[in-house]
Formats: sequence, structure tokens, C-alpha cells
Amino acid sequence: MKIAVVGLGAVGGVLASKIDKEYSPVLISRNEDIVKKVRENGLVLKDFSGKKVYSVQCCPQVYTSFDKQSEKFDVIFLCTKATSVESAARDALPFLSEIGFLVSFQNGIVENSLLEFVPERKLVGGIIGFGATMVAPGEVEMTSAGEIIVGEIDGKVRERTQVLKSILDNVIETRITDNIWGAKYSKLLINACITTMGAVSGLTLGEMLSKPEFRAVFRRILYEGVEVAKRKGIKLEKVSGVSIHKLAASEREVCGKFCLSKYHKDLIIKIIGRKYRKLKSSSLQSLERGRKTEVDFINGIIVKYGKEVNFNTSVNEKLVKIVHEIEEGKRKISPENLKDLI
Repeated sequence: MKIAVVGLGAVGGVLASKIDKEYSPVLISRNEDIVKKVRENGLVLKDFSGKKVYSVQCCPQVYTSFDKQSEKFDVIFLCTKATSVESAARDALPFLSEIGFLVSFQNGIVENSLLEFVPERKLVGGIIGFGATMVAPGEVEMTSAGEIIVGEIDGKVRERTQVLKSILDNVIETRITDNIWGAKYSKLLINACITTMGAVSGLTLGEMLSKPEFRAVFRRILYEGVEVAKRKGIKLEKVSGVSIHKLAASEREVCGKFCLSKYHKDLIIKIIGRKYRKLKSSSLQSLERGRKTEVDFINGIIVKYGKEVNFNTSVNEKLVKIVHEIEEGKRKISPENLKDLI
């Protein structure tokens, strides 16, 4: 199969490194510095301990745009930020083969926007459950384990979905879902807490969730998002082993066969913080590089859906406001930003 990976940041770098031996993908990045470094030094992947585990040497297949090469592709992985995925998809579409399709691997929900110009049969939704960081241009590190989830937009499971799973199993264990919209929203809820809280505070997940007052903010963000999902009729899915709805349920609400107390929910969140303590928010990395974040596609979606169903999402709305103020230089990244939400 002919495969291309668009975006060579943390996620794109890990994907490209892991599937290189089997598929020798073409790599596309608009970042000229990344392209230059990869051509010179290869694409370096480090494991959880920071030890180099693989280096892609097929550097001639790295380009700044599809126009620099002449191939058609069966699968194009879109690993850009949500803020630039539309332009990336428009650039990629003409280079799909007759059976080719795009796979969207963005934080948040971008598929509704993509479907305005991408035919449904040319798009598959994807979710990245592992943590990754770009240490330097052309050098990426996996910071935590986790699954990949893929699913057809219409919920059907096709032969191509099975083929896609077999490709991505080379990266990490991959699961097919028939409810990609519910899975995407469930992952969005996780990012709404972890990614955005990390962005405004500057803390790693472990530092953040070690503090009880910040775990309370975590639960409130989650609560608003889950209540919106109920009113929108979105069926939530377990993502990376976490049942989001159980962490957000009210004290008297029974979740399946049992109800989690406030103590147990707090304990689970604390354990998540310890397990993924090294995780650094991708949005924080964007802010540190002076770039826009994906907050409008994450917490902004909760706020948008909340208005549609007439439900108050004040904490998520405040978070979006804080992130935009940081982007505009009106506010500094600091743990004090989370205290504004307590």
C-alpha cells in the first residue's frame, strides 16, 4: 500500500517511525526546519525512558508539500493540529488513489468541518490514545502507552477498516469502533481536562492531578461535557480503559451496576495522574512555540453543544477564554489560572 503521513510533530513522528519498516511512508511537513532535520539526520523515535529505539533513514521521501512528489496514496494519515487540518485535507485530496482515503487524527472533533468538502467514503475517523512529545524537530518521544481507535463515519466496519487496523497495529494496539462519533467525543472530554488544564497551568499531568483542588476542576469540566452529551444523545465510549460517564456522574446517579462515590472518582483521577505523570499537554507545547491551540475544537465544542441544548458550561467557557488570552499575550501560563476556576 502507498501511505503518506502529513504532519511530523509528536503523533505524526511516532506513526511514521513505527510503520516505516513495513510501508516506507512518504512524509509531508510544512515545517521546513523539520523537513531539513529529517533529511539530514533521519526521524528519531525515543521510548518512555528517553532511549532512542528507532531512526528512519529513508529521508529522500520527506517533502514540504504533496506537489513535490508524483505518487497517489491509498491511505493518508492527517496528523496536523486541528487548526490546520482543513487546509491539509484540501492539499491531500487530489493525491488519493481511487480507493484511497484520509484518516483524521486530531484532538477534538474536526470531522464535521472536513465533511463539508471531503466525501464521506474518503474519510475515516481516528483517535490517538498514547502520549507523545516532539523533543526537537525530527525527534519524537512516546511518553505514555494507550490504544489507537479507528472507525468509519457511518459506523459500518469494512474491509478497509480491518486493513487500517493491521497497519496501525505496528504502532500500538488498535481497536475498531462502530461509534466513532461517541468515541471522538469521549476522547474530547479527556483532552478538555488534561490538555487544556495543562496548557493554562504549565504543569505536567502528574503535577496537576496531585492537587485536590485541581482534581475538582477536572471533575467539573468533565461533568459539563457529559451532561451536554446526554442532552445531545451522544453515546459515550470507554477510551484508554476509562469510562468517562462514571467519573462525571452525580453522587446519586447509578452508572450501570454501581455508583462511584466522590472519593472513588477522586481516587481514579489521582491514579490517572500518577500513571501518566510525564504527560505534557500538546496545547502547552503549542503555546510555548507561540502557536494557536486546538481549544476551539475541544472545550469550544462542549461550549457550542451546550448552547445548542441550553446547558450551562461556564467552566469550559472560562477555560476557552483563558487560553485565548494566553495566545494573545494578555495572560501568562501559570497554575494560578486553574485557581481562577475553583
